[in-house]
Amino acid sequence: MRKNIFILIVLMCLGNLLTAQDIHFSQYYSSPLTVNPAQTGMLNGSYRVGANFRTQWASVTVPYKTFAAYGDFNFLNQPFNKGFGGAGLSIIRDQAGDGNLTVTKVSGCGAYHLAADGARKYYLSFGLQASYIQKRIDWSKLYFHSQWDDIEFNQSRPSYETGYKSSFIYFDFQIGALYSFIANEKVSGYASASLYHALRPKDSFYENDFKLGGRPQLSADATVNITDAVAITPSFYYQNQKNASELLTGIMASYAVMPSDENSNKFYFGTYLRIGDAFYPVAGYEFQNIRVLLNYDVNYSELKPASDGRGALEISIVYTGARRNKGVIDIPCPRF
Repeated sequence: MRKNIFILIVLMCLGNLLTAQDIHFSQYYSSPLTVNPAQTGMLNGSYRVGANFRTQWASVTVPYKTFAAYGDFNFLNQPFNKGFGGAGLSIIRDQAGDGNLTVTKVSGCGAYHLAADGARKYYLSFGLQASYIQKRIDWSKLYFHSQWDDIEFNQSRPSYETGYKSSFIYFDFQIGALYSFIANEKVSGYASASLYHALRPKDSFYENDFKLGGRPQLSADATVNITDAVAITPSFYYQNQKNASELLTGIMASYAVMPSDENSNKFYFGTYLRIGDAFYPVAGYEFQNIRVLLNYDVNYSELKPASDGRGALEISIVYTGARRNKGVIDIPCPRF
């Protein structure tokens, strides 16, 4: 009982932070279309399909579960073209908390990638994303302060909540820009900037004018080939929305089993930190153009006494088809 009361107090104290958060993944490098639409079609191949799954806070409340699937491809990507295009589609479904707050988001993306030099080692990319969002909640499963009877929550007592709806839909737009480069055979990388909720759509279960805050995102990485077999990729990702912000940083290392083979199987190992919230190790393997990465978030924030340090489990799967495109930078599936 004491633990339940403590959880309630912590969640109330963090309320402003939690209500400002959008869907997010620890493996930001494995979720390109939720980071920047300018990354659409920018890959070392012709097409890519992927999926992400995340479950969080199972030790605290009803687990938050997020599933995403996406696909993108590039076109007009010929050796003598100054630029090429990219198009993609992503679907996200997120379910959170006791009230089964469910978000379904379908997004279409487009991007254009312009070579800044004749050797096609430097690119400027611009992207646009349009999204359809539906949100639903089961009000009968929620608890309100008026239902507290000094001992426990009693759902038979009236909540006195009025003027709400159980679902609504809206449209949203995102924009982004990307600079990517291959400096030499040893070093490559990118710098990314995007803005989500560019038109600040209304987002409320009540009849009010609450609008989503714009969510700028910044990210960058640099891949350094230490040897023919070993590479490291330090990176960071930052986003901000109203009073909430998130900064992730870390490093990934890869080991190619057969360095002389362009499609060699690879092992991945990394460690990352979400500042003020959690640290998480990452491990994975790539086999025949299919990369699988797994991480576990170890929570150390103010919620740790309730979570016992248990944060989130996340897995990503990415398949890249028709690799062989020379001179095209592999973004955002890092070049580790």
